[in-house]
Amino acid sequence: MGAQVFALLLRPKKDHKHRFYWNIYHHLIGYSVIVLSIINIFKGLDILNPGEKWKRAYVEILIGVALVAATLEVYTWYVVVKRKKTSSPQKTQNGINGTNGHNGYAASTQNRA
Repeated sequence: MGAQVFALLLRPKKDHKHRFYWNIYHHLIGYSVIVLSIINIFKGLDILNPGEKWKRAYVEILIGVALVAATLEVYTWYVVVKRKKTSSPQKTQNGINGTNGHNGYAASTQNRA
């Protein structure tokens, strides 16, 4: 957990060149913690040796959480792709810095010969 808190303090701004690598680190650490906690619970169940119904219940809960997570992940990617598709034509038509051929005072700078 300390690594994630430390990473929060070092998180670069969204437009920084190292943000991509920070995101990879953040996701890898986060998913690793989730996997290790699942393994830890299975090891604890083996040590305690409860009835088989407890292991089965835990597996069913894991499957439910995994399905919710997968559904949310698919929805998130759907939203991201949809935003990229709607903003892509604007970006290709826009001038420098997304000005769409207009300066800050809405005066057209395109088609001037």
